[in-house]
Amino acid sequence: MKQAFTSAVTLLVGCSGSGKSTGFESLLYPLGLNSGKIMHAVRSCTQVRLVFRVGEMRWQATRPAVHRGGHVSFENLSDPAVGVVRRPVGRGRGGEQSASEFVMELLGIPLLGSGGGRVGLTEVERWMALRQSTIATAYLGGGSDTVRRLTGRVLLGLHDEHIEGLQQRFQEVKAAHAQAKASAAAMRAARREAGLPGPMDLEATEQLWKQEHAAAAGQAQQAQAQLSRHQQHMAGLDRQRDQARAAHQAARRHTGAVEERLRQAQRHEGRLEGRLEGLSQQASEPQHCPRCAQVLRTEGLPVDHCRVCKQKDVLHTERLAGQAARLAEAQQALASARQACGRLETELARAHEAEDRARQALWAIEQSIGDFTRSVLNPCQAAALAHEKEAAHLAGRLEQLQERIKEVGVLAALEAERDRLLEEKDQAHDMWKEAEKKLAAQLKDLVEQWSRHFATRIRAVNADVRHAHIDPETFLPHVDGLAFDEQAVAGGPQTLANVCAMLSLRDVAREVPTVRLPLFFMVDSPLSGLGGQGLDGQMAERLMEQLAHAAAVADADGTPMQIIAAVNDPLTRPLNGVREIRLDRSDRYIPAQLEAEAA
Repeated sequence: MKQAFTSAVTLLVGCSGSGKSTGFESLLYPLGLNSGKIMHAVRSCTQVRLVFRVGEMRWQATRPAVHRGGHVSFENLSDPAVGVVRRPVGRGRGGEQSASEFVMELLGIPLLGSGGGRVGLTEVERWMALRQSTIATAYLGGGSDTVRRLTGRVLLGLHDEHIEGLQQRFQEVKAAHAQAKASAAAMRAARREAGLPGPMDLEATEQLWKQEHAAAAGQAQQAQAQLSRHQQHMAGLDRQRDQARAAHQAARRHTGAVEERLRQAQRHEGRLEGRLEGLSQQASEPQHCPRCAQVLRTEGLPVDHCRVCKQKDVLHTERLAGQAARLAEAQQALASARQACGRLETELARAHEAEDRARQALWAIEQSIGDFTRSVLNPCQAAALAHEKEAAHLAGRLEQLQERIKEVGVLAALEAERDRLLEEKDQAHDMWKEAEKKLAAQLKDLVEQWSRHFATRIRAVNADVRHAHIDPETFLPHVDGLAFDEQAVAGGPQTLANVCAMLSLRDVAREVPTVRLPLFFMVDSPLSGLGGQGLDGQMAERLMEQLAHAAAVADADGTPMQIIAAVNDPLTRPLNGVREIRLDRSDRYIPAQLEAEAA
């Protein structure tokens, strides 16, 4: 289903339930807005598409209607080479531009602020479309004064990035000063509650403790130097002990070697003695019979005769000579062996003496080491350790004191930073306010121009109005001295103020090129609170004439204004440039069969 809005003013005319408000929401929905109620008729569509013009460029926005999320596809119909631009309804991950932010970029309206003070398409839409639910009760659909002021200044073209930067700088410095002030106050209070001394006392104590620590450190250094000398002497004694131990071990080895040689010589001597004895026994004449063991009688027996057989021994002389030679040789060998044993015994005695001397030398050096360790080294080590411990204790105490002095230094630095930030805050405030003064003059001129058009528009509808103006601070309309909320609880006066304020602002936009408010206006129920008879009926007719009159005038560069309004009843008489689209419950803005098919 397609609806075309080609007239300067298009009226959606129909009773309640004919889908007029639904048509309004369907025009805003493709732009990525979720500010209104998404009716079932819109959700029944597969997608909603809007073709609109920004300057000389025609754009087409297409958004799926199944839910509030998703993406909006923008296509430049005037320049297809641009291609399709796809943006998420909400801001994407990593700060991806949203669909409404893309529309703001197309309209040349800067995005400002964040959170509750943000100016985006949702806030600008309040100045572009008046809804049935709030037109007779709230100015521009309600909202905070802060956001309204900021949005109004942006749309009036009075947003200055330099001033915004100055304001932001002031807020940043103000916050930093508040934090530094609070931190310094908290630290000072904590020190006061803990009873900590002041800077002068801490500095005097630091000097005294530094002197005590320096003296202790000097004593520890001297004790360490003396200990080092004693340790060097001890190392020399250790070397002497090692040498003495090595000499003693060498002497013991030598003694053992001599003892072994002596034992071998003695065994050799024993063997020689046994051989000599055997030879002697072999050379002697037998005294007993080898058979019966009786004593042999040798009286009168010649020497060269055998004592056993009494026969002459022809080899007697030769045998005696050989035995004598062997005996002499054995005796000579035994004498030599005994001499060698004597020499070894002498050498062993000398070795024992050398071993005793080495043992005595080793004992003496060990005794010296023990005496030196007990009388000199150990006391020196204890003294050095005591001095080091005292120096470490004083160093730790001094370190703690210096930490407390640092805290005082931090406090002083915080207070200095606090004072510096206070001065910087005052300077930033003065610079911001000075720039604001220059901008205030421009704001005053524009709001006065807006007020003149507002008074003209509202008097053209209600001739009884004596005075009307727009408040330069809040941009609230005042009629006969009464602010918007004071004119009535709800009804026609608020509706007139809403509609005439927005028509008159577009009068300013046509005259002042720097005003950024789009020349497009949507009004749902512009006659809300006005009756159809008598004075109300006359004001209703004149208000519709004002809509037609406002749309009939283009701006300085020829850009026409377009108004889309929704009313219950048709015009009592035709108006130039006004087209009516008749709706009813059987022929709604979005046909019922679409909803039925979707169901």
